[in-house]
Amino acid sequence: MIDLLPPRQSTMIRAAALYSKNEIPWRDEPDGTHEILVKGQPADADYLYTLAQDWRSPEEPARFSGVFGLKPAADSTPDNISSVTGTLAGELMIDTYGIGALVDTLADTLREFHGDLKAPWDSAPGTFNHHDRAAMDRFHRQMPHLAAKFDHYFKFNNLLDEFNSPAGPIVLFNVDAEVHQDALKKYPLLYDFYRKVVPAVTAKSEILDSHANYWFREAFDHGHIRVMMMIRDGLLTPFNAAMQPAGNSVALNQLTHGSYRTLASGQITSLAMNFGLANIGFATHYRRDADNVTFVNRMDAVPQLIAPPGVHQMMDLIAGDFLRVLATGNGGLNTRLTSRLLPNGTYDFAGGATAQLNYSPTLELLARIGDAVAQEHNDQVRAEERAFFEELFDAFVADYNDARPAIIALDSDRDDRQEKSK
Repeated sequence: MIDLLPPRQSTMIRAAALYSKNEIPWRDEPDGTHEILVKGQPADADYLYTLAQDWRSPEEPARFSGVFGLKPAADSTPDNISSVTGTLAGELMIDTYGIGALVDTLADTLREFHGDLKAPWDSAPGTFNHHDRAAMDRFHRQMPHLAAKFDHYFKFNNLLDEFNSPAGPIVLFNVDAEVHQDALKKYPLLYDFYRKVVPAVTAKSEILDSHANYWFREAFDHGHIRVMMMIRDGLLTPFNAAMQPAGNSVALNQLTHGSYRTLASGQITSLAMNFGLANIGFATHYRRDADNVTFVNRMDAVPQLIAPPGVHQMMDLIAGDFLRVLATGNGGLNTRLTSRLLPNGTYDFAGGATAQLNYSPTLELLARIGDAVAQEHNDQVRAEERAFFEELFDAFVADYNDARPAIIALDSDRDDRQEKSK
């Protein structure tokens, strides 16, 4: 089945054409939907995925259920399936924690994002000084294995800036880092790929509130990896384009509902010309109670093509209709992610994406060309990417294991205090 499906990066483009491929082992629904159902479970040291005949929610920890479905659009005919509604969804049961615990952990971690919180204060962002060194020194003390890996692979031009204000010190977590490219030579395919990406690719994404203030910004700019957020008294704080506080701080672990917008863009430079997409926007609604967390996202703008004059018109003919339908057809591209606590104490994670996908022969041709280029070393490059991130993860685990006795002691002290307070 995997051999019959296109590489994952072009599945959306080819969805309408895939619908009519009878050699794919589709499961047919009465409404014309073609589905592939998958289940997953641990198998010794591996994880085994197999085709399923029907949908069943997981009933044991570490079990997975997934579905990929295509349904003809309302205006399609049996002889002309030019548009489909695509669905990709999955459900996983785990016995550790839900999304709420991850949000709580992030809220606690934000309190550790600071330098020495002492004068002399920064007067402008972007200067590496004693604030940055204090934060780096603490990182090396508390997580020496992970810090050593970061020293090996990354150069930090800036980490954070600290300003004084009437409301107390303000920490602008303002990362400007570059990869030590020579350090990647142990992964030759990843090294070669990254060397080509650095001079050609720029990308950015931002999380904004209803007043167009920023809560989070990240970017990749010709090799510079940038991350930015503002923290005041350990709480996430909105900021404006001048990087000044622009509203009340928020304790993430106390939020029960809210809304924000994500905006992204990316482009690549080739033959002295820029190509890419801008205005990739999603509106997100967040809700949380004692047992459940839900994120609902919907694409709320038509992505804009980036291309030189003349070429832009041709690109719009190739991809414009696909993007417009993706953003507006059948309610627009939407995704949903939830976690809920089950009566047996386990957590059920469920997520999915739905969108209307038009068929574009020209886009499919371009996708085939891209697949042929990417597939040559696809498996090897992905293996090297996994090995690189395993290095970082193993270093994190080593630091966690070293700190675990102290963490358990802190938890025990907290439980004792709570018991005495009762």
